[in-house]
Amino acid sequence: MPKRVALLASALLLGVASGCAGDGGGSAEDALPPSSFQENVVAALKLADLQAEGGPDLKVTASEGPNRVVLDLGDAYAEYEADPDGKDELVAGVVADAERRLEAGLGDVTLEEASSDLMPLLQAPFDLRSYGFEPATSELPGGLSLVYVVDADDSYTVVRPEDIERWGTTVEELEEVALDNLLRQTNDEQELLCEPAGNLELCGWSTSDGYDATRMVVPGLRRQIVREYGGPAVYAVPMNNVFIALPRRIVERGNTEERLRARVQQDFQTSDEPVSPELFVERDGELALYE
Repeated sequence: MPKRVALLASALLLGVASGCAGDGGGSAEDALPPSSFQENVVAALKLADLQAEGGPDLKVTASEGPNRVVLDLGDAYAEYEADPDGKDELVAGVVADAERRLEAGLGDVTLEEASSDLMPLLQAPFDLRSYGFEPATSELPGGLSLVYVVDADDSYTVVRPEDIERWGTTVEELEEVALDNLLRQTNDEQELLCEPAGNLELCGWSTSDGYDATRMVVPGLRRQIVREYGGPAVYAVPMNNVFIALPRRIVERGNTEERLRARVQQDFQTSDEPVSPELFVERDGELALYE
């Protein structure tokens, strides 16, 4: 459904939902509670072909492909309470604002503004096919790619090649900044977790912050694992929220590699957010397939 048509349909449906009849109008006493107003906005966003989800504190997240914006409905609801008859216009305005922000992407954002929120994101080929546009990428072993996102408080936006051109920078420079940001964030907020698994010790991160698998790409984090083990490691990222490592000397003992590959393959196949069924190692400071 074209977005303009969707907005008109949204206004009609919301008008019916308001239960207004005749010319009597409404009053502040007739106003919907905040949760119902939020539901009206979510429904209107979906009618405009956007994904939408309500959150706490009168927040709504609107998404299109991998990009999303957070909408604060506080001011709109205050206006609605003062004039319930203006609900349809207010809701349509919120939808228009979401569409404008998603369409603008990073067009109004400078490199200086983006740098502190720039993050790397490890993606599989099937993830990139769902984007609907070409992102800026760095290629990695195993068919994986590293994309770059500006992960701000009120938005999450994938960097495109035209953004890099406008900023006058390169993918290599973005990669350096993004990896440094993830390294710093991890060291500030997350500790390397090492736990026994049978007669082995597994180290890695599983924080569900959206960047666990991506942490495998950060050289500084791999060095922390190598120091913990006292030698090289083998890495796996079967799903988005898991990055695990085992000492290479253990993996190469007996049938450990076979069992590890089987477990990683199983987790990859059963995950809702799979990344890779492969095992990885570091060679000359670079990530490589373990073969």
